[in-house]
Amino acid sequence: MSTPSELRARAAELEQRVPPITAGPRTDDERMWLEKAAALRAEADEAEALDWQRTGRIQCADCGTSVRTQTLETLPEHRCTERQRARREREAAAHASEK
Repeated sequence: MSTPSELRARAAELEQRVPPITAGPRTDDERMWLEKAAALRAEADEAEALDWQRTGRIQCADCGTSVRTQTLETLPEHRCTERQRARREREAAAHASEK
């Protein structure tokens, strides 16, 4: 069974195959990819909700931290901004060291 993040990544891959609507009418394959992507996103949402019901924890979509919460509407304070800044700094340092 795939995790919600893996399902969403697969949905994004399928959506990237489809050119913008300004490119012309959608082909049958393009419509199929978009429908499959929507189904994968729905499956990810359902799996995330079931996991939350089981564990009381959910993963922050911005920073990836797993936090305990009472509802799926808001997340408690978990230093998300600082975590994202630190991740960007690590990525920038790694990129700079590659050059």
